[in-house]
Amino acid sequence: MKTQAVVVANDPVYQSWLQGAAGASMDVTLLPVSGVQDALAQIEARGRVDVLFVEFDSHDVAQRAAFVERFLEQHWQVPVVGLGADDNPQWVLAAMRAGARDFFVLRRDDATLGLQIGRLLRRSSAGPASQAAAQKSGKLYGVLSAHPGESIAFLAEHLALGILETQGPSERVLLFDVANPAGAAAIFLNLNATYSALDAINDAYRCDQSLVDTAFTRHSSGLYVLSLPEDLLGQPNIDSGELLKLLQVLRGLFSHIVVALDGHLPLSALVSVANDAERLLLLSDQSILRSRHNKHLLRALRLEGCSLDRAGLVVDDYRRRLGLEPKNLAELFELPLFATLQSDLSNRSVSMNSGEPLYTLARKDSYALGVKKLATSLLSGQPIVASPQSFLDRLRNA
Repeated sequence: MKTQAVVVANDPVYQSWLQGAAGASMDVTLLPVSGVQDALAQIEARGRVDVLFVEFDSHDVAQRAAFVERFLEQHWQVPVVGLGADDNPQWVLAAMRAGARDFFVLRRDDATLGLQIGRLLRRSSAGPASQAAAQKSGKLYGVLSAHPGESIAFLAEHLALGILETQGPSERVLLFDVANPAGAAAIFLNLNATYSALDAINDAYRCDQSLVDTAFTRHSSGLYVLSLPEDLLGQPNIDSGELLKLLQVLRGLFSHIVVALDGHLPLSALVSVANDAERLLLLSDQSILRSRHNKHLLRALRLEGCSLDRAGLVVDDYRRRLGLEPKNLAELFELPLFATLQSDLSNRSVSMNSGEPLYTLARKDSYALGVKKLATSLLSGQPIVASPQSFLDRLRNA
């Protein structure tokens, strides 16, 4: 049975181009461009449609994106591909955000276009979630604190970079930051993210490798980053079910995912991440305020039946004799102590403001060394035991 393809385009050259690439295995029909409702009605009247191609150009970007979204509301299982005369970033991003699985550029890669179409149809026969489940499941690590703060994203950033450096550039590692302050992870890495964590959550059911490669922001180190929009005011509106669905798909697309969270997210979302995580790192400092908030958060998680057997405490910005000692905090929280991190505040501030991680800015900084060691411990899969403070460390922080 031949594949039935429909092309919505102004220029008929797209029809002949695609038909020539696909050959006799696919019938390509050109649909004259019209309003969204009329185009949808014409497609419905045709009956079976196996793949839809939609042209994007500078004049009709918004209309074509709206058309794709409306079509996928009724036909989510049908793959949609954006078309363009060139790879204009605005067109590509609009197509992918609307739900397109890929974007083909006219007259580019003509020799492999037929193979691209074939791969698209094979991938689509299973669907994104099924593809992800069929692949090796990536490992998930959570960084959580009851009280929002920049230290959550800072730890998650360095943990993700530490994992990437330890595993090697061939590994795909994702930093997924949904903690407040909004956009902190992207800002700390000096990334101008146009596709956010909220966009990805909304696209959970159609997230696949094409969307990752096209829309996800990538750091020069190779780390993929999804963060909240930095202009977000107040708490993000995150649906726990959609978040969990996205993370399940992403675990099929990345070998390691570091998720940054805080206690202002829905409790059901925190429980879901904690239950799925390979390790959950509870981040606290030595203050009475944060330690009490974290204790209340842990109590709420336990009352919800959350499994905390893989959770552990990370003490941030440790200062001797300036607050609760890490061992006392661990006893208070009824968690093992995973790490005690010390900070050179000047290095930390410069790192946050310059967009350079400590691994490149001050590689021998005690915080960088501590997180790198923590990353190695997480990857080993063995029980994590925080190393005691050395004499020089105690002297430095006395």
